[in-house]
Order: sequence, then structure tokens, then C-alpha cells
Amino acid sequence: MDKRENWFREGAPLLQQVMRQLGIVDRLPTDDLYYACPCCLFAFPYAALEARNLTIEHVPPESLGGKAMLLTCKRCNNDAGRDFDSHAQKRAEFQNMMLGNGTTRPMRAVFEADGIQINGEAQRAGNGWFLQGVPKRNRKEKLDAHEKALRAASERGESPDLKFTIKERISSRHADVSWVRSAYLAAFSALGWRYILQPALNPIREQIKPGSSATLPSIIGYNPSHDADLRQIMFVEEPERLSSVVVRIGHYTVFLPDPWGTWTMEQLAEEISGLSDEAGKVPFTLNGKIVPWPTKPVYSLDTLNP
Repeated sequence: MDKRENWFREGAPLLQQVMRQLGIVDRLPTDDLYYACPCCLFAFPYAALEARNLTIEHVPPESLGGKAMLLTCKRCNNDAGRDFDSHAQKRAEFQNMMLGNGTTRPMRAVFEADGIQINGEAQRAGNGWFLQGVPKRNRKEKLDAHEKALRAASERGESPDLKFTIKERISSRHADVSWVRSAYLAAFSALGWRYILQPALNPIREQIKPGSSATLPSIIGYNPSHDADLRQIMFVEEPERLSSVVVRIGHYTVFLPDPWGTWTMEQLAEEISGLSDEAGKVPFTLNGKIVPWPTKPVYSLDTLNP
């Protein structure tokens, strides 16, 4: 059986069951089985599989080492790749570059030699840098003057006064949304429909809509010392002020509301902020129950309530 079909057949009956228990099953178009895209909650019939309107989603994005985990609709999948995931990928490459790691592709940069600037590309190579101008992004006279300045310094036996600035267009907000979206999808895969259909998760779905101008409160943290391969979901029990679902993906930690509606997204963000020190760091230890990282939709909260 095709993986998409298998995931549909597993998830659609549970969606109907949970919606019936919540008293909202009448929101489905008919009594047939439907699978809702976890991002937009649009309900798709079985025919959407053949039409390729339901697609396999990787968590985190495949470009950041993610694995196939669940189904989302084609539009949400494609739009996230363009609007959010591309920024997360470029920011990750920039961070790797600054940490002295190799990069998979060159990054846009501006070079300056003796006050003469040209547009080019920079890439980390071993212990140094590989820098090159890009002719189609510069006027020829600028390239010639830049090369002349470098050659003149070399002829004088001096190291050229060369500076460069990375000029990639990276939106930190969009990159953060990509990681929050991945955390939300991992939590859905692990916990199921009952978890994401609670009103406390509405701000997440509003934020990850294509072209959304909504701004989430601060629920994401970054720690470069964490293992890049870390994958973990935890029900936080201590401190009680942070009762939540915490999703750790590599260097990123995302706080999501717990399944019991203890805090809204805004209240949770306030609690996190209240525990931060003057430098903005959050010096506390989280304790709680670890949930196995899903490799496919598990729906653990849904299957506990047959």
C-alpha cells in the first residue's frame, strides 16, 4: 500500500472519531472519511490522494535533514517551502559558515578592496574562505578596478585590504516560523487530532498560513551547543509554570501549549519571558515525560480515547 494511502486510512477514521467526541463532526462535508491538513484544517476526501492534493511532509524540512512523517496538503507544503523553509535553510548555512563549518553552496556577498566594492559569492573552504566576483552582477569597470587594487597590493608585497559582507536575504522571523511549524507537525504526529484541534493551537495555524502577517509571541529558543541530530518531545511537568509540550529539533527548542489547555500561547510566552535572565537566556532545567519521536503519525492521544 502506498505510504500516503496508508496514512490516510489510519488518520481519517480517527479524525472523524475525535470530531464526533468534540461535537463538531458536522463540520465535515459528508459522512465519508476525510483527512484534514494539519496546517490549514481543510478536509480532503480519499480522491485527493490520486489527485496528489495530499503530499508527504518532511519534519524538519528535507533540506534541513528531515524525514517523511505525515501528510499535509500540496498548497501548505509548497508554500511553506517557499515562504519559511528557504529562510531556515539559508540561516542554517550562514550559522554553519560562521562556526567554521563547510557550506553546501556559496552565499551572496559584497567584497571591498581599497574602497572599491563588487558583488560576489563567499564560501567556507577548510580553514579559509573562497571568494569570487560574479561578472553578471557587476559592471566591467568595477571588476577591473577591484582586480587592479588587489594586484597593486600584491606587487607591493602587502596583504590586500579586503573586506566582505554576507548579503543573503534572510528573514529571521520566517526562519523561526519554519521551526515552529516543524515542531507543531511533530507534535501532531505524536499526539494526534485531539491535540491540534484545541483552540490554543489556533495562533500557530494562523502564523503558518501563506503570506500571514501574524506574529507569534516568543516561544522558540536557539542553543548552538545542542546536538544537531537531537529529536525530542516532552510533556513538561517541572517547572509547573511551564506546563507545555516542548519540541527539540537540533539547536531549536519550541514551546507549545499542553493538551490540557493550561496556558494560552500568550500566557506561555509570558512565563518563558518571566524566567529569562538579563541576557535573555532561560537558565532552567525542564523535567517531564518524554514522548517517542514519531516516524509516522501515531495519534497517541486519539487512540487512548476509542
